[in-house]
Amino acid sequence: MEWEHDSEKGTIMIPPSSANLFDYFESKGFFFPKEILTRYFLSLKTKPFVILPGISGTGKTKIAQIFADYICQELSAEEKNKRIAFVPVRPDWMDNKGLIGYYNLLDEKYHATAMLRLLIEAGQHPGKPYFVIFDEMNLAKVEQYFSDFLSIMESRTPDNKEGQPIILHTLKNITTPGGLNIPQELYIPSNVYFSGTVNVDESTYMFSPKVLDRANVIEFNEVNLHDYEIGKAEEDKFFLNKAEVRDKLLSHDETAFCSKQDYRELLKLLGRSDHPLSILLNLLKEYNLHFGYRVVNEISRFVRTAHDMVHMFNMDDAMDVQFLQKVLPKFHGTQAKLAEPLAAVQSFCYNGEKLRFPRTAQKVARMLKNLEVQGYTSFIE
Repeated sequence: MEWEHDSEKGTIMIPPSSANLFDYFESKGFFFPKEILTRYFLSLKTKPFVILPGISGTGKTKIAQIFADYICQELSAEEKNKRIAFVPVRPDWMDNKGLIGYYNLLDEKYHATAMLRLLIEAGQHPGKPYFVIFDEMNLAKVEQYFSDFLSIMESRTPDNKEGQPIILHTLKNITTPGGLNIPQELYIPSNVYFSGTVNVDESTYMFSPKVLDRANVIEFNEVNLHDYEIGKAEEDKFFLNKAEVRDKLLSHDETAFCSKQDYRELLKLLGRSDHPLSILLNLLKEYNLHFGYRVVNEISRFVRTAHDMVHMFNMDDAMDVQFLQKVLPKFHGTQAKLAEPLAAVQSFCYNGEKLRFPRTAQKVARMLKNLEVQGYTSFIE
């Protein structure tokens, strides 16, 4: 940290280099372990949809807002407003009108939302990243207002990069009251990154497996006052080797979409067929809780990206993060349904007496405890 002297304020700190992701968060006065920031970045880079559940006050919304600000830090306030949309979810949303607006027959105008304007703008500038942040995403049923987006995101492939469109209206020359022309249909650009925060109480809805299957889920339940006091997590071991990542979020070639090629490349890194991903898949298959090819491809992409970008890369660490973020989130149910498979996953986390996948094991232990106390458990608490 550098210092300078001001005659009125005395000695003050100069904010550190804004090119570094970790330094930028520190300069904003917020504490996040390097591992959490690394996992968030790699998750967005793998697939542009991340769900952030956890207890209130742990920074779920701030990590998304500050990250978007980090990417767009050199822009004017007006330009930032075009690149970042903050969307508070309303409990009365029954369809996608809260996201993309609607055509009003009374004034014959299309009433657009900030998110629709962002999507139109993003489609015109494919080389720039754009960010949509859903606040309290589960205040309404996600399947009702966001299902079109989920389906369209999955329809994008290397040979069909635009995917399927959302139909906005069927008329000609429709504009907003401000004069913005609204197209009849809209594609979801691949340079738009969605993050959604989640709180769980009596006023919210649980996510369906369909939603969880399509995202990386990063939990915010850990509160460590010692690390908070010193401003760093002493046990961080999964973090970016070079944190100057402002120009590394977007993929600019045909590999922008996860595919079977990611799994093939992962096999080259693993060098064997009896790898942890295959073993866990076969283990869960016995309980009909296994995952599909999409999850395999996305885990493979995450691990491959981590291999290139994480300091002193360790395969088990990367796999552990993905088992926690991509496999466990879909686990919810009764003791009769989950006691045996969770116990099997817990055993899988050990190599003899050595703990091989500590993050996954810690979460499974908590879920088993909830099963014992409540007779029911869920990843998102």
